[in-house]
Amino acid sequence: MGLILNFSPIQFDDREITVGRLPYRADGEQVLRQLRAEHNDTHVFRREGAESILAVSVLPDAQLIGKAEIIRLKEHLGLAAALIRNAILNHLVGLGWQVFSYEPMNFVAGDDLLRASLFQGITVPDWIGVRPLYELAIRPISFFGQQPFIIAALDVRTTRFVERTVAGLIADGFSVEGCYVGTLRSTTDRRIAPHIDTIGCVVSTEGTRLRLTDSRDGIETVEANDAWPEKQEFGKCLRHLLRERAPGVVAALQRQCAALNTGSTRLDRIKGMLSSLGSEPRQMIPGLTFTFGPLLDSTQPLFPRLETARRPVYVFDDIVSKTHTSHDAGLNEHGPYSARVFHPSIPRICVICHKSNAGQMKNFLQKLLHGMNQPSNDQNRSHKNYFKEGFIRKYALDDVDCEIFTTDDNSVASYREACKRAIRKAGSPGNYKWDLALVQIEAAFRHLAPRCNPYLVTRMGFYLHQIPVQAVKIETTQQCAGQLSCSLNNIALAMYAKLDGTPWLLKSASEETHELVIGLGCADVGSGRFGARERHVGITTVFSTDGNYYLYNTSKAVDMVDYRKELLRSLEMAIVEVRAAVNWQPKNQIRLIFHSMFKQFSRDEIESVKGLVGGFKDCDVRYAFVELKEDHPYVLFDTDQRGVQVGRGLVKGLYAPVRGSYLQLGDRDVLLSLTGPKEVKRAEHGTPRPLLLSLHRDSSFTDMVYITEQIFSFSWHSWRTFLPASLPVTIGYSNLIANGLGHLSRLERWNPDVMLGQIGRGRWFL
Repeated sequence: MGLILNFSPIQFDDREITVGRLPYRADGEQVLRQLRAEHNDTHVFRREGAESILAVSVLPDAQLIGKAEIIRLKEHLGLAAALIRNAILNHLVGLGWQVFSYEPMNFVAGDDLLRASLFQGITVPDWIGVRPLYELAIRPISFFGQQPFIIAALDVRTTRFVERTVAGLIADGFSVEGCYVGTLRSTTDRRIAPHIDTIGCVVSTEGTRLRLTDSRDGIETVEANDAWPEKQEFGKCLRHLLRERAPGVVAALQRQCAALNTGSTRLDRIKGMLSSLGSEPRQMIPGLTFTFGPLLDSTQPLFPRLETARRPVYVFDDIVSKTHTSHDAGLNEHGPYSARVFHPSIPRICVICHKSNAGQMKNFLQKLLHGMNQPSNDQNRSHKNYFKEGFIRKYALDDVDCEIFTTDDNSVASYREACKRAIRKAGSPGNYKWDLALVQIEAAFRHLAPRCNPYLVTRMGFYLHQIPVQAVKIETTQQCAGQLSCSLNNIALAMYAKLDGTPWLLKSASEETHELVIGLGCADVGSGRFGARERHVGITTVFSTDGNYYLYNTSKAVDMVDYRKELLRSLEMAIVEVRAAVNWQPKNQIRLIFHSMFKQFSRDEIESVKGLVGGFKDCDVRYAFVELKEDHPYVLFDTDQRGVQVGRGLVKGLYAPVRGSYLQLGDRDVLLSLTGPKEVKRAEHGTPRPLLLSLHRDSSFTDMVYITEQIFSFSWHSWRTFLPASLPVTIGYSNLIANGLGHLSRLERWNPDVMLGQIGRGRWFL
């Protein structure tokens, strides 16, 4: 297998060097910033431990700063990486290339893709373009069972630029109303190019000044000569410049960018840039040089072994006699896990829809409840029908009682009135509460502010009466047969789960240990770019008992201020309830595994969790704190992977490792591919980055193979969709909880205590 990591090992001599040591006190961060600002031409500074700053002279005549000390460089790889980084930065600036950040180092190099996309006779000014953007990270790494070393991790993508003041754009006849603009901000390191700091959206022009809305720090106006457009305004600028010729150029530009993102081209560009940077030894300090090695590939002894995570086994009965390796096929063959005890067997569902869409919704409901026949025409015969059985038969129901309530228009008031009529109907004599509400929406609703969003207001209305809600986009009802059968299958799955049904469970890898897996997710909720925003944290608990994994929600979404208190409250409640439910005995082994994507685990948080579980002294408790990172510089290429054909001459996922592949980089770090060639959505998306799993040093459970396999299993375990996910359900559900409750909190009449009722213990967020 032709595996290649975008890692270039960096070699340098193991030598003793003289450094200066300075104290790191309470104001250490400020002192460190000041030292770097004053001496970044001549010295490199790095914090060493809790109490010191090391200073290294990088020019022959630069004086030593601090108390002289001799150290061996390979015993201080972090410092060596900083010296190499500084040398590369100087080299790039010497070439005249723009560098936008220090670590990782982002810089532009190569031809302008926009100019390569122009047809004969078309020109554009030099202030607009699209160029390759390289990301270079220099850092120590320690492979499993290997000595630590320094790598250069290099990747490439594209970046747009609009390097013209707003005053210049106005002079060109460009309308800037509605555009977000910013001012140039320089860094203390003159080698780093200034960046645009966005300050607001232009609402009007008044002479030479721009009047802003949705602005940072209450800024109301700015001089047009001092303002620059965000690069997100690239498309508007290009359309203004090219007029009717813009669509053709944009299509050609998209092809250019897609070609660069293709695995083979991307890898070739990475190799080419490394060859350019490493064409000769470079000096990190006077008298000591470093060199770039070739990219690590699977033919080298240093390369980690590639593993493939096992697909989970799905369970469809409580005695584990009905199992399957496919959740969908298992449902079709065995029926849902909770079929024997599910209630009600005839659920009551109300439907809210626009009166002009009532006919489409009736047709859609017929297919949803009773299934789709295989299309008879030849054009669609190749499409797999995922939903022949229909909701009633697939989920072993007796029937569904369904009634439609229409709205006059798409206003909040009209949707709210339809919701009230449905609730009044359920409360009339001889009727029972609705078990579920289906609400027809439009894709455009998602762009509306919460208080103006008819779906969100309707959702709140039903939640206040403990009724879960399932949204159905009108655009979904208009899909072709193949797409519609897949959408119906996913909608029916979420509906059954919201009705408190259990479609399946996962077979456990361990029957001797009681385990809880806590996922922490978040959502930023607010209006506009700079309006008041809050970060909401959602906590979902996934636990195993009796050989199966279960989902159990004990949390509300909270803001960051209350996050740690809520985490401990939620965790204690889960432990107490699970302990009683499965009859934990003294000396039982208990395992707590925490997943987080939005923040690193702090010492204080870990100590708080330790203090909480310390109260359960009669059990053997182990814990693991795992950070899941999508934003990292590591890419894995599989040159034997030819991708998936998606059209004439179009291939997606070229060089992408198959889903479930993972590399154990070290004792605590694993690269896990959750997006393989089949899961890449479009050809232009190129080779996806794997997920980086990092285990905190204070974890007492350290089996990264077990943790990786479990995360992979959880990425297949969603009751919202049958499709494999790019994140485990622990994070996915937590994000949904945080996002859902965060947006509801923006509504005036919302009462979060609603979630203390039955609906809060269900799967309303799916």
